[in-house]
Amino acid sequence: MQDADIIIVGAGTAGMPCAIEAVAAGARVLVVEQADRAGGTLHVSLGQLSGAGSQLQRDHGITDTPAEHLADIARINRGTGRADLLKRSVAGQGATIDWLMDHGFDMDPACPAILHLHEAYLKARTYWGVEGGISVLKVLKPLFAAAMAQPNATILYGTRLVGLTQGPDGRIDGARLAGPDGEQTVKAPAVVLATGGYGGNPELFARLTGGRRLVTAAMPTSTGAGIELALEAGADLSCPDMFLPTYAAVAPPAGTTFIEWRQMPSLTPQVRQPWELHLDPTGARFVREDDDSVDRREHALNALPDLSFWCVFDAAAAAAAPPLLPGWTDQELAAAWAGHPSFVRAGSLDALAQATGMDGATLAASVAAYNDGIATGGADAMGRTHRPQPLTGPDWRAIRMHGMVLKTPSGIRVDDSLRALRPDGTAIGGLYAVGECIGGSTLSGLGFVSGMSVTPSLTLGRWLGKTLAGA
Repeated sequence: MQDADIIIVGAGTAGMPCAIEAVAAGARVLVVEQADRAGGTLHVSLGQLSGAGSQLQRDHGITDTPAEHLADIARINRGTGRADLLKRSVAGQGATIDWLMDHGFDMDPACPAILHLHEAYLKARTYWGVEGGISVLKVLKPLFAAAMAQPNATILYGTRLVGLTQGPDGRIDGARLAGPDGEQTVKAPAVVLATGGYGGNPELFARLTGGRRLVTAAMPTSTGAGIELALEAGADLSCPDMFLPTYAAVAPPAGTTFIEWRQMPSLTPQVRQPWELHLDPTGARFVREDDDSVDRREHALNALPDLSFWCVFDAAAAAAAPPLLPGWTDQELAAAWAGHPSFVRAGSLDALAQATGMDGATLAASVAAYNDGIATGGADAMGRTHRPQPLTGPDWRAIRMHGMVLKTPSGIRVDDSLRALRPDGTAIGGLYAVGECIGGSTLSGLGFVSGMSVTPSLTLGRWLGKTLAGA
């Protein structure tokens, strides 16, 4: 195969826009994708976007600036994100929203909005398409296909990066690829890793997060292979200690890893107030269930050793409350209560404790204290204010929940030009990284910030493609 000017590994949220811009600027571009289709995590992502100063904001009379966006991010993540990369990305994110709209993005009419799935911004600068990540993909796919049809572009599907080649000076000068026709080496002065995170790799996840179990909605192809190959080439690891789980998913059976977004429980108080108690594995309350701060609930969950807790309620609460599992069909719920290990029913609190492994005395004390507060009108021990009715049984229910991930926190450490860095801070010539493979926490820090995964991938991907092509 002919050599290229730029090899882009990964045709996902960052790789596609990088290729689109590099091809448009005239560079000879080879894109390598291990799956049989483009899109990566956009196939499963909610596709949240954020950006200040977009035309949509102006149309809604919202005055906003990148400086305000940056300040809001720092408030949410306590200043734990990379300031230089945040500045580069946020400066262009409003224009990224406009770019999507110019290419027919099917924006949800509720946008821009203040979204409470993660810690909320102070201004309405969050956006999403009517089909989530698929709406973003529907914009990118025709642009990417048109770029790959150009004479200066090549796309190889079903092809994996198996190694990076280095010149005598240590500079990365190509890639070893394995595809349907065997292995080949392609030379290029620039290799861009846009390979995503490791949300589909339980072993790597455990290694990078202190042995914790992976519960994920990521694509199985999110293996972290690009990150591992960069580390083998001498790159440093970013954000090794910034893991934070999403609150939370129904725990899948032992030995399984993947969950569906459709089946996520409704645990956001701004959407559905809680009727249940959230109890740690001993049976003690560990969080204010109706806390309107997602960040506080996520950090409380992160403090639990195995990232798991029990949602405990009774049949009366189940009958009166809005659905806890609105995405589950009646048939799925019936099957889960009949045999799923995370769904437990019992005729008494003692029996519930035995079935779940909670301590009987601790469980009984937690329920009694909650009920006493309702009966007396006294303050709740955790500060909870939504206490619709006591939990008295006798038909007790418990669902085991577990912190989950879509994006992963660690990745390849890069400079503000997205060049991979060694542990001593020097750049590895010819090697670049963009998107989730630089670490989801590089920009979000130790917190979840709305729109700071997809939008930076699009924005920095486009910027890198133009920059490497000399545009």
